[in-house]
Amino acid sequence: MHIQPHTISLSIAESDYYFKEILVNSLLCNPFYRVLKNCNNGHELLSQLYFRQENIFIIDLFMPIMSGMEAISTIRKSGNSTPILTYSPTYQDDMCQYLSKFPDVYYCQKKSVVILDLLKNYILTHTQEYANYLKHWQLQPTAVHGYFQRQQKAWYTASVTEIQIMKLCYEGLSNKEIGLYLNLSSRSIDTYIANLVKKLGLRNKIDLIRFCVEQGYYNSST
Repeated sequence: MHIQPHTISLSIAESDYYFKEILVNSLLCNPFYRVLKNCNNGHELLSQLYFRQENIFIIDLFMPIMSGMEAISTIRKSGNSTPILTYSPTYQDDMCQYLSKFPDVYYCQKKSVVILDLLKNYILTHTQEYANYLKHWQLQPTAVHGYFQRQQKAWYTASVTEIQIMKLCYEGLSNKEIGLYLNLSSRSIDTYIANLVKKLGLRNKIDLIRFCVEQGYYNSST
């Protein structure tokens, strides 16, 4: 389905508050995207289904109260043919087969950059083939993801101070404010952030915030 309205209205169902914040903020960086519904689970989304029309649904597969799978099934049974972008942390063949029964449902990895890429290049414009993405992701089974995650943790483990800095970056504090909070100079914070970005192979502070959320550091008790 090729969609080309001036403004793309999106409805989101995601139970992880922090991941949803990252996702919403990333989406709203595009002036042509607007978030119409911001829901915590499938039940909330369905209760608002008939209020204003969205161009795309973005739904986490695994949520409490009502899962994404149940929500997707109900949406399609209602006759609603709006494209759906759904995701999980790793590729699951049974989920992929289940979702393939429904038209215009796209399944991808639970990473904000991947979700934005599929939205832009696979759903809205079709500049890339969704089947190619799915095949590539399928070749990275859970075991491979686990291996790379273990390797990543093995070669670099963030210090307590670095985790605190990442969490405070996520909370929106400036480098100066982070320095005051941790009793460090703003120059020291600049250096910490620059080193973290380099060590983790990231591009900037925004990528560092995304990394903090997607690696679960925001849940740390540090």
